Amino acid sequence: MPTYIRRDTLLLLAFIMLLALCLRGPVVGIAPLIERIEHDLSLSSSASGLLTTLPLLSFAFFAPVATWLARRWQIETALLIGAVCILIGMTLRSLGMLPSLYLGVFLIGAGIAVGNVLLPILLKRDFAQHIIQLTALYVLMMNVGGALMTGTAMPIALFSEQHLSAMGQSWSLSLASQMLLVLVPVVLWFWLPKPKSSSSPTPATAPHINLWRSPLAWLITLFIALDSVINYIVNAWLPTIYIDQGIAPVTAGIYHSYVQVGGALPGLLLPFLQRVLKSNRQLSVAACACTLAGLFGIAEFSAWAAYWSLLFGFGITLGFVIGIALISLRTDSIKQAAALSGMAQLVGYTLAAMGPVAMGGLHDWLGQWQTGLYALIALCIIWSVLGWYASKEA
Repeated sequence: MPTYIRRDTLLLLAFIMLLALCLRGPVVGIAPLIERIEHDLSLSSSASGLLTTLPLLSFAFFAPVATWLARRWQIETALLIGAVCILIGMTLRSLGMLPSLYLGVFLIGAGIAVGNVLLPILLKRDFAQHIIQLTALYVLMMNVGGALMTGTAMPIALFSEQHLSAMGQSWSLSLASQMLLVLVPVVLWFWLPKPKSSSSPTPATAPHINLWRSPLAWLITLFIALDSVINYIVNAWLPTIYIDQGIAPVTAGIYHSYVQVGGALPGLLLPFLQRVLKSNRQLSVAACACTLAGLFGIAEFSAWAAYWSLLFGFGITLGFVIGIALISLRTDSIKQAAALSGMAQLVGYTLAAMGPVAMGGLHDWLGQWQTGLYALIALCIIWSVLGWYASKEA
């Protein structure tokens, strides 16, 4: 980037990064509180798994809506609508009642879907020369937000239980506190420069491609999809798995936050990684290998749980960075990128939505997590093969 950066560019970058802080934490930040929610509302493991599955279903359902919003209004305005939707959902989720809890997590998913689909398009529109670097940076911010919400969820709940018990359920107050992070990009939006046109022109030379019939589009879509399946299953159940392995609840929540800390590392290390690993394919192999090792360690060597959380978070997030960057790098226009982004979100999160409930159901049936963890390892091997072909240089 040039040494001198315009104020409008800085504001837009700040908005992108602050909004990215809110695109993972509201979903994963509830995981350390699952056991308390199950106890207070008398939920089974499968029923509580819906708290992670409903946002994923919402991601899939609202992915096409996000592209429609961007055509109907400016991308920036569509992103504001998404952020406000997250705020409304978080408010409902913190009321402490089962119907509002489920409705809230669904609305959170709707708002996050808008950000998931449109932030890569905003980068392609305004920062086309820095897609991989800025994708890694906003994924870094997603993981920072996730780490903040998962790492503080249980301590805030314990503080509320000890000092604010008259104000309501401790987990409800903990979830309400997470809303503060979402208010920041909403306020900043009012200082953003707004483009005069509601959409960006598509180059006349860009060919029309039916992405649903494109093998490359399907490779990228399924690579992103399995990344999401593995990631959301682990984020939904890892604290509970660690607790069943004998780790204290607060420590399990902290170790869970290490997944987000590990996920922050690709954004920090990407310049070095790109010097050592010269191609997207090599980056993909590294991502898949780290994720596979992390999952195997979680399954077999729980004494090293903190390290496996970090390794898993690093690998799965590096894979996500590669997948999201490929949406922009392997398309010829903003229109194609928007279509591929919507396709990847729709397919990916439809599949990912099945994961947490299936994992919870498998645990309820077998009474142990080991079988589910080895199923995740098998999925990771398939994901690695998809990554090998999806990341082939154009």
